[in-house]
Amino acid sequence: MTRSACLRAGLLIPVALVALAGSVARAQQSEPASPPTQADPSMNKAPNPPQVAVNSKPKKPAGKQVNLPTPDQTPSERRYGLPRNPIIGSPPDTDLSKPLTLDRAISIGLALQNAIAIAQTSVDSASAQLTEARSSFYPTITPSYQFQTTLQPTKVQDPTTQRIINGSFSQETTTSGILARQIIFDSGRRETSVSLSRRNVFAAQYGLADERQTVILTVTQDYYNLLRDKELVRVQQESVVRAVNTRDVIKAQALAGAAAKSDVLQAEADLANARVALLQAQNDYEIAQTTLKNAMGIVTAQPVVLPDNQILVVLPKIQIPDIDLPDQNLPESTQLHIQVPVPDTNPDPIGLEKYVQQAYVNRLDIKQQQERVYAQGYQVRLAQINAGVTVDATVTEGYAVDPISGEERTFTVAFSYPLFDGGNTRAAVRDAKAVLEQTRRSLDLLEQNVRLTVEQSYITREQARQRILAGQIATQAGLLGYEVALEKQKNQLVNIPEVINAEVQLVNAQVALVQAIYDFYTADASLQRDIGVNDPVFIPRVPGAKAPVPVRP
Repeated sequence: MTRSACLRAGLLIPVALVALAGSVARAQQSEPASPPTQADPSMNKAPNPPQVAVNSKPKKPAGKQVNLPTPDQTPSERRYGLPRNPIIGSPPDTDLSKPLTLDRAISIGLALQNAIAIAQTSVDSASAQLTEARSSFYPTITPSYQFQTTLQPTKVQDPTTQRIINGSFSQETTTSGILARQIIFDSGRRETSVSLSRRNVFAAQYGLADERQTVILTVTQDYYNLLRDKELVRVQQESVVRAVNTRDVIKAQALAGAAAKSDVLQAEADLANARVALLQAQNDYEIAQTTLKNAMGIVTAQPVVLPDNQILVVLPKIQIPDIDLPDQNLPESTQLHIQVPVPDTNPDPIGLEKYVQQAYVNRLDIKQQQERVYAQGYQVRLAQINAGVTVDATVTEGYAVDPISGEERTFTVAFSYPLFDGGNTRAAVRDAKAVLEQTRRSLDLLEQNVRLTVEQSYITREQARQRILAGQIATQAGLLGYEVALEKQKNQLVNIPEVINAEVQLVNAQVALVQAIYDFYTADASLQRDIGVNDPVFIPRVPGAKAPVPVRP
């Protein structure tokens, strides 16, 4: 009899596992539609979503998570290690002694930035919670063994004297067995919890991809700012050279008696101001290096080495309309050494509205917030289930080995209704609905902000185009004015303040032109981030997720 019971218990468990695995698949494939208060497009298309929408596992991004070496580490990095970010392709080279390109800077930032690692932990946590929710469809099998010894005081009779004396009684008990418990029905709590957890996983996946785009934007803008500050250092260096030349000319004229000593002092003051401006530009360049390294997640005092690939840009002779200049007295051309091409000054043929509409389609933070709306809809349903009549059915199958061997089985069906609980369950429903409305309104607010940021980036970029055109004219005019003023000074036709003023105007024009060029690139980077297309290689692990769609004319 004992052997037969053991055999029955052993056969029961695998049969139950196979049957229940099928019930889990059916429950997941026929995921319930969103509650009446929840509009879930993916659930309204068909009563039973296709199997791929639930059980399919999207392919992981290429590459693997690795720890990358850095020159220096913070105390936390030495204690807990470097961030384990998802890497696409081969790990980037973090050696800053090599020329740093924009693409490599972005790769380093994606590999080492802690903001991405934090977003990855949210994905891991949400995935674990989904596993917890799905585990309720499977039986719990629990082997147990318990040994207990007790010592209790008692009164005993001495067999020799027949007297009653105090003593102690010792007892040992051993209990062992195996127990399998399976929930058969729980009024839909399990299905709702799984759907809720799935939506949270999707939201976390979108959040991870969105954080990558944010890091790409930050690194890109900081990289362009570093290039800009480097160019501004060169502009100030040229300003110092011109101030030295002007001072030397004034000194020579003063020695020849053709200039006053006060003119020499003015020239020296101009040179000192130029050197101060150069020092400020160098300080800005050093700070820009630190900012870029921080954006990449690199902790080191090693300076950033930029590629020595300056582009010689020749600004053509510009015809100024409505102004009649004798023989068009502007230089035939002006040479500009810069590390990025000068942008096209023609207006963007793609209208603003196309960028806005594409942002609504591509933006991952919008998709993340929409998943939160879906998840909160299931939270409302769960609260409504708990506030109504609930039916719970559970079967327990076990086999006891010791102290008495044999099979045991329990089948339980329980009906419950919160007739009075001080309004707790109904308040929970109202709270869940309020949070759902808050989540929806947050989505609306996010979409409004997306439109705002797209418009701002678009307008800033288009304004930069016009500033570049104006900067080209101002630079050529400033160069002409300085050359003319310096030549007149040599011939004693103008005084030194006019020469210094021409120098200042030239420097301001060059600075404005450089600033306008890099403002265009930083604004363009912001626009690409705002419409969600600056990271086309990373696709969130969400069923149906695709690469972002670029904007076309």
